[in-house]
Amino acid sequence: MVKRIVWAVLLVMSILLVWVGLAQQPATPVHQTTKHLAQGQASQMPLYTEKRLRINLARYPQLRAGIQRMIPMPGLQGAWALAKNKSATAPHRLIKTVAFDPQGITTSQNEIFVSAYDHNNKANSVIYVLNKWTGQYIKTLSLQFQDHAGGVAYDPDRQMLWVTGHDGKDSMLYGITQAQIDQYDIRSRLPISYQQVFQITTETNNSTMMYANNALWVGYFTKRGLGNIQELPFGKDASGNLTLGQSAGEQDESIVAATKVYASVGQLQGLTANQRHVLMTSSFGNVDGKLVRYDREAGDKFTKGVSVTMPPYLEAVSYDGDTNRFYMIFESATPVYRVKTKAVVDRILYVDNDVFKTGVTPFTPLLQPEFMDLTQPKTIK
Repeated sequence: MVKRIVWAVLLVMSILLVWVGLAQQPATPVHQTTKHLAQGQASQMPLYTEKRLRINLARYPQLRAGIQRMIPMPGLQGAWALAKNKSATAPHRLIKTVAFDPQGITTSQNEIFVSAYDHNNKANSVIYVLNKWTGQYIKTLSLQFQDHAGGVAYDPDRQMLWVTGHDGKDSMLYGITQAQIDQYDIRSRLPISYQQVFQITTETNNSTMMYANNALWVGYFTKRGLGNIQELPFGKDASGNLTLGQSAGEQDESIVAATKVYASVGQLQGLTANQRHVLMTSSFGNVDGKLVRYDREAGDKFTKGVSVTMPPYLEAVSYDGDTNRFYMIFESATPVYRVKTKAVVDRILYVDNDVFKTGVTPFTPLLQPEFMDLTQPKTIK
């Protein structure tokens, strides 16, 4: 009798272990091509049901408690894109890909923007546009010149979407007007045009960005040590043209330098702020990431740092206006990473401040900002 009970208990435990193990394995996509998509579209079919995703997040109770909404990430089951091409005017080929990797996120009043690059290196980077209220995919913007698009930030004062980039030599910032976004159609086989272009001399690379206090704040990722965040305020020249930061070119006002530089968290992936707080994400590889929050005080001081543990492959974060709620994205659902971790997150997560109610740990305070020399901009390494 005792043996039967023991065997029964072992059988039940085995079934539970198998069920949990299977539930946390990467899902098998329903389709791996864009065969069923209209030309120019991106699939918004998720890899998981919401129930199964919550099982995957069982090790992260703070995150699960804070989730208010989950929006399927476009492109994970396939997307149309423009074939890799440096030309801004010659028609590109429309191609199908299943390897887009989400990188940055930002929002306007009515839309969500998510940047992504092609892990197979066959397509130009893209920005997915979604309806902020319904979560539905609207369109795909194909970017000029960009193999690996990173940070994005929406500037409501100028109705402009800003994108971090690199032209092969220098760090760049590209501005796209809302009017251009509204009229763009990838089926034209042309990349979207840029209405503003700035070269940053004080940043060797840039990977994340936010808009706050009439300025762009640009940061970059480093595997070791602290990165930095550089502040570039907007202004106008004598002719009324838009300026950014401080001029670093003798005759060219599109060559600019930052006015302030801040130390950032290590392995910086994402950056956002509202009137009360600054959020940064720190993550690299298949190990738990960190969501770090600082109080934002007068004089641009970031104090009272705390962090909470997040799943691996944490990327960008973006506050929803001046609320304490924010959007988060992960790159763990990308094909190359979804086989490496059980905590795959295939949705845009809309999270409230409850994520910081329990399980937080103090985090290293940041140094006060360093003011840059207006006449002799230096490179921060």
